[in-house]
Amino acid sequence: MTIKMAKFTFIWEVICEDDKLNVAVLGAGSIGSLLAAKISQYGVDNILIHARGEHGSAMALSGIEVIGEDSFVVKDDSMIISLEEVGFYNGLQNQIDVLFITSKANDVVSLMEKSLYLLNENSKIICLSNGLGHVEKCIDFFGPHRVFAASISHGAWRPEPGVVNWAGKGHISLGKFGEGPGLTDAQDIIDLLSKSGLNPKWEDDGRKLVWSKVLLNIAINPVAALIGCENGFLLRSNLFELCSSIMIEGANIARQERVNIPSDEELNSRLHEVIKATSKNFCSMLQDVKKGRQTEIEFLNQAVVERAERYGIATPKNNLLSELIKSLNL
Repeated sequence: MTIKMAKFTFIWEVICEDDKLNVAVLGAGSIGSLLAAKISQYGVDNILIHARGEHGSAMALSGIEVIGEDSFVVKDDSMIISLEEVGFYNGLQNQIDVLFITSKANDVVSLMEKSLYLLNENSKIICLSNGLGHVEKCIDFFGPHRVFAASISHGAWRPEPGVVNWAGKGHISLGKFGEGPGLTDAQDIIDLLSKSGLNPKWEDDGRKLVWSKVLLNIAINPVAALIGCENGFLLRSNLFELCSSIMIEGANIARQERVNIPSDEELNSRLHEVIKATSKNFCSMLQDVKKGRQTEIEFLNQAVVERAERYGIATPKNNLLSELIKSLNL
């Protein structure tokens, strides 16, 4: 391990002399590992991946294997793996230009705090974790000039440690949130994601971007988790109608907050499109339930319920789903 750490430190020091973006992916579970693997596959070797547990150990020893929509292996010597249980390697202070936080929603704040060691005054932060409130927390912590709104619609899950099943191709969307950085500031990142085959998109309205992803999550994740099914099973008419009604409850709260949400018809079309595109995916909430882990329900349906209460609006379906999922965490 000492030899490997020394080699990684040397590689990183050499890389940082080049005129490249230095990238870090913190909280690399299914989505983060897919993101890191695709960036690394397309020739970016100055990438730090921070993970934990058996999955992190497997990546440190053997790299990342991707199956599903694409099949390839990224060797461990083409990236730098740091483990939560060990911490960051020496020599990484202030070296990261682009930070992706891809953890479970419950771990975002912890990773924000740890990432300060890695960042410099020009670093940009992109949080791809599910749920409401993350962009605002990042802005409060890092400053508005550093933070993009973001979402991801690629589907991925882990059949075993070190292996990611890319179950459905989607997009990574970046957007301007309030007084945050704009398209010009994002161009290098968009180019990187495009080169990596991750289908980046730019959205001028970051609040709409965040809410649009949340509406899909609240409609798909808890229903699939309770039934124990692949996303595609939700295309059955009665289940799709249920998912749609959950989503529309949330959309009404977004509209109450003056977010420019599309019509219900457009939302339903998008919901159908995403479920079909990720039909073979087991959503993250189902994976959490199966493994006895805490879910992200408090950042999704429960967050919608809490915002609805501010306006005196009832959201019975989201409230019921929140209580059912929370009962599984007991």
